[in-house]
Amino acid sequence: MSIEKYFIGQIFWDPSIAGRTVLTPSDFLSTQEQQIFSSMQSLVDEGSIIDEQTVSKKSGLPLGTILPFKDIKVIPSTWEYYQRQIIDASRIRTIKKTCEQILASELPADRLMDMFITGNEQARSLQIFKPYPLSQCIDESIRALEERVSSKSLPGLTTGFKRLDAAFGGLQKGRLYYIGARPSQGKSTLLMNIAINSKVPCLIFSAESSRREYADRMIIKQEKINSMNFYNGTLTENDTAKVVQASNELYQRDYVTIHDEPNISLRRLIQVAHDAFKYYKIKAIFIDYIQLITYGDQTRAKNEQVSEISKRLKQLARELDVPVIAAAQLRRDAEGKQPQLSDFSDSTQIERDADVAIMVYHIQNAISDRSTDKETFLLIQKNRDGRLDYVKMNYQPGYMLFEEARDQALPPKAS
Repeated sequence: MSIEKYFIGQIFWDPSIAGRTVLTPSDFLSTQEQQIFSSMQSLVDEGSIIDEQTVSKKSGLPLGTILPFKDIKVIPSTWEYYQRQIIDASRIRTIKKTCEQILASELPADRLMDMFITGNEQARSLQIFKPYPLSQCIDESIRALEERVSSKSLPGLTTGFKRLDAAFGGLQKGRLYYIGARPSQGKSTLLMNIAINSKVPCLIFSAESSRREYADRMIIKQEKINSMNFYNGTLTENDTAKVVQASNELYQRDYVTIHDEPNISLRRLIQVAHDAFKYYKIKAIFIDYIQLITYGDQTRAKNEQVSEISKRLKQLARELDVPVIAAAQLRRDAEGKQPQLSDFSDSTQIERDADVAIMVYHIQNAISDRSTDKETFLLIQKNRDGRLDYVKMNYQPGYMLFEEARDQALPPKAS
């Protein structure tokens, strides 16, 4: 008896399995088994009884075809084991089918890569999320608390900014963080600063800047090198010494991996993230920035595409159990005012998915007449498990640097 037929027999002996399983009809090998299982799911949705007669009527298959599935030797209590076996078999079939299609195709290499990534993503998506009893959840929570107490460390990775860490406990596993700002307001610089400050293996997706541009910024930040001199090639003797020092320090801390594919697709991003998690043991993922990720169905409205991308990034954080930190652009009408959670461009889904949302806020210094003299604040506009707060920063764009200010005055309102 096949594992699929055995599983269907388990449902006949214990119909509650049909409402608890994560399997879909496509996971079954034969058309007949798909038809029977689909009928069982429909009966569950209708609140009807599952037995040989109702399944025969719903599926349109003869009763004589249905009866052999309810074998007296079937043990229903082992259904989760057989569910896992069916999922594994379905994954293998999906991978084989994708490989066969690629080998038989004469499409360009880029299209073949898309086919491979799609098939890989479909196979990977077949995973089981199951409910856990409260007692087990409490045990996990207490163990995590004991670890924090004994190590006296943050629950998550440090951002490099003490007040920010204190507000939400650092970058915690399985959570989604958004950094919002208008263009050229420092969201990419802040993202890079946090990635370096975390001091753990991490992956940066840069859909906007090349890996060399990111490396330039890291060198500039590391030793506070004048960026104009760096980019113009007019380095002083002191600047040159700083470049050598910064390069040596960054070489020794080779924990940042950069993927600089422009207009990266969501499927490709997920694939690269899983590969980096496996091969580079990454502990955090940084994305610059969400509105530059392309979604498969380009016919859908932009806000719908960004919504789907945000939901998938949330799922990615949970799948890999690492923090995902994504920069996001704010709407044009957020320019010149204190940004709010509702100002994320293209999608309200971003504010729903975010565990923590941080806004970069610049405002004219009240005691200076120079338009370039501005105060910078990081506004924590959403914090799922903590307080809303602010952190006053010293933002030095010429050095690609954010530093926490000593004076933590309240952010003034924009006029």
